Order: sequence, then structure tokens, then C-alpha cells
Amino acid sequence: MGKTVRNPKKFIVSCRVNDNEMEALSKLANEAGTNISDLLRQSILLLEQDLRASA
Repeated sequence: MGKTVRNPKKFIVSCRVNDNEMEALSKLANEAGTNISDLLRQSILLLEQDLRASA
């Protein structure tokens, strides 16, 4: 049986990044005290809020 989690993730999104982009992602995640996946999830929410505010 799998691990029980509060907010299970159903989908996997993948993309390729270059060395500079990976370095930036790693640095930002480290500074935020999180991992790259969670950093990107937070970024999506912020972009969504920004788009809704400007609409």
C-alpha cells in the first residue's frame, strides 16, 4: 500500500532546462528553504493570482 498524503499529486510535468536555468532554480529553491518542485508549484499559484488581479 502506498504512503498516505494530504494533497496527492496525480500528474507529472517535465521540461528541459539549461545550466543557467537549473542554477537559478536551485538557488531560488535553496533561498526559499524548499525544493524545486514546491518552488514551481508556488510560482504557478503566484502567476495565477497575478493574472486574475490584472484581468
